[in-house]
Amino acid sequence: MSKRTLTVMEGREENSQLVADLEKEAKKAGWGFLNLAKINSDKIARCDFDDTPLDYIVFRELSLNNYHETERVFEWLKKEGKVSINIDIAGARMSTSDKHFQQGLFLMDDKLAPYALPTFEAKSEKNVKAYLAWNRVHYPIVLKPRRGTTGDGIILVRNDKELHAVKDFSEFLIEQYVEPECDFRVFVIGGVAVGAMRKVGDLKHPENFKVWCAGKDKVREKDRKVLEKLSEIACEAASVSRMEYAGVDIMREKGTGKYYILETNIAASWTIFTEVTGINIPKLVIEWLAERGDYEEGVVSKEMAVSSYIDKRLKFISKKVQSDYEGILKGKKACLEPYEVVFERDKRKHLMDSGYLFDELKKAYCEAVDKKIKGKAILKLEIMREIEKMPLSWAGNFIGPEVGVLENGMILSAMWLYLLEKSTKV
Repeated sequence: MSKRTLTVMEGREENSQLVADLEKEAKKAGWGFLNLAKINSDKIARCDFDDTPLDYIVFRELSLNNYHETERVFEWLKKEGKVSINIDIAGARMSTSDKHFQQGLFLMDDKLAPYALPTFEAKSEKNVKAYLAWNRVHYPIVLKPRRGTTGDGIILVRNDKELHAVKDFSEFLIEQYVEPECDFRVFVIGGVAVGAMRKVGDLKHPENFKVWCAGKDKVREKDRKVLEKLSEIACEAASVSRMEYAGVDIMREKGTGKYYILETNIAASWTIFTEVTGINIPKLVIEWLAERGDYEEGVVSKEMAVSSYIDKRLKFISKKVQSDYEGILKGKKACLEPYEVVFERDKRKHLMDSGYLFDELKKAYCEAVDKKIKGKAILKLEIMREIEKMPLSWAGNFIGPEVGVLENGMILSAMWLYLLEKSTKV
């Protein structure tokens, strides 16, 4: 196996430390390193990348002005089947940080709709007042830059007088204000939430958004029930955003304890998160890329890659799903029942759709359990042959991008692993 090179696409000077962290972990793993901060336009036009290591890529963000050139590189990466992170997100690059677009994705997802915040285009004072009159939002409201970071530019508006004082509405979104009890930063890598940091801002001045964003008090979240809830929300949010690596910001409302998704971040910083939690995000990213590389290069078998990936991440998974996964591997059909509803949603008839795969795998699985069908018959199934051709998906299992959340992928993987195990006992 030739030496691997990690290529990071990050062009902003303020994130130089994050690039350095990735370089440090890559070199610890024996990899080469390249920061592709500037891309030669002529090389992009000709797709001439022979002298540029583009096999293990972490995309964060380059700048606000070169999205189209970046997209061309991404199309080439996808065509060539390169091992890459965050090159195929929902809405493409220009919608990566658009909070209006993000909240729309959450509202369209059955599981996430309860955690989405009503968000609208501000445009003008008259337009904002119309949304207030239609009861889409009510005072107090928040005017938020559609691509802002670190709490910059957010304005709390309590009444018509404060609204009238705003001079320019063109870059603002309207969002219903919810008073926070605390905020959470959750990191999702490859379909699993690897940890959460709880932040509390200025309780006496909840309108100080910069302090809330930074957090006056920061601790690692250790409550198991809270972590399971955060994991459920964050993994689904990353999945519908089609982000393999994401920092998901979630708020818990004061008084009600209700959770709301603030945003998903493609270029989430981990410096403070690692200091507070002890979780080494760049190390986990490198490990995940290495596993995918082993799979793609045939260093390990598909069966070994899938089972190994899941086994290493069971600690991030709820006890219930762990139990069902183990039960399916033992041929217990009853363990499939809770997932009928999960895979019933949005069932489109093409192979990469998780609902279709669930139906086809379940049929083969139940036949194998009930009728003791031997391996040769199982391997004749079209579904098994097609699965063998699939790449290791960004969800961290063999199934494909529409699974998104490892807890779902585990159930599909368990049926596949069971059928493979049967097929060896002819």
